[in-house]
Amino acid sequence: MRLVNILNAKPGDVISQTILDSSGNILLREGITLTQRYINKLIDLGIHFIYIKDKLLEDLPHQDHHFLEIKSHTLKALTKATTRIQYNDITEVKNTIMTISELIEYLIENKDVNSMFLTELKTYDNYTFVHSLNTCVLSLFMGIQLCYSKPMLLDLGAGALLHDIGKMKIPQEILNKNGSLTEEEYDIMKTHPEIGYDMIKGASYINERGKLIILEHHERFDGKGYPQGLKGEKISKYARICCITDVYDAIATDRVYRKAFPPNEAYEFILASAGTLFDLELVNIFKNIFSIYSIGMEVKLSNGYYAFVVGNNKGFPDKPKVRIVKDEFGNEIKPYDIDLVKHTNIGIVEIIF
Repeated sequence: MRLVNILNAKPGDVISQTILDSSGNILLREGITLTQRYINKLIDLGIHFIYIKDKLLEDLPHQDHHFLEIKSHTLKALTKATTRIQYNDITEVKNTIMTISELIEYLIENKDVNSMFLTELKTYDNYTFVHSLNTCVLSLFMGIQLCYSKPMLLDLGAGALLHDIGKMKIPQEILNKNGSLTEEEYDIMKTHPEIGYDMIKGASYINERGKLIILEHHERFDGKGYPQGLKGEKISKYARICCITDVYDAIATDRVYRKAFPPNEAYEFILASAGTLFDLELVNIFKNIFSIYSIGMEVKLSNGYYAFVVGNNKGFPDKPKVRIVKDEFGNEIKPYDIDLVKHTNIGIVEIIF
């Protein structure tokens, strides 16, 4: 199972993970052989990366079909809810929140799957839906690390999944502008936390601590965020979690006005902002659950050799287990695995896309 840029996919490659669109519908199933027509269609739909079969990586974990089903249900529910919200109808939001319970059960049982499925989730142009689900999953991982109870996780997940709900009322020409916003446009954009909070403040099926995520996810630990300019622990803890996960996923994703940060640079930005933009204690939690490099990703090592990531080490996000397949001249060699935690003189210098 190898992760490839869709632009580098070739007719004859076999898909190793079922591909969904950003609304949760199946595009191509696992086992389908790619044709040029399929490749062109995936490019047109904004699919950036896919997993294909590779004999060198046959022993890597296969797609978890249970998670695929959960992800599909969640994206479909979120798509339906946000469509209704545009007509001032929030009745479908309750159904969206119900999907989070199944997601929580799955994540509690599969605490080490984040490195694989987060890449899978981050392969779409339709930013809002998939970003909301990414932010929700990352936030739940942090909540699990903090030993939150299931009711607490449900509140955290609901607020994180719906954190950008107010953007449904922001003009599309501002949301999708291909360039920097004017001061006036940015002021309009900054109203979305309050708009979202006002939308759901009367909803009895969302706890207040979940609602505060929607209102406060753009607050910053140093008090320089919006809309209220809250500082430090004046920001609710759930919102302080979402501040981190929202920013990480946002900067690690392509937008119409800029390219995504590479995963290692997005991670370093979060670490560098601890104590200023973000709560230092929670950034340390983020470090413990985070993996920079996705399973099946090709990388170049500091010794010049080429390898695929085959495993991750908790607490050492920049030091995964890798399978070396080429020498420094690009010649294929007999594959062998090393653990970069144990080889401190070797690091990753480049992701090969």
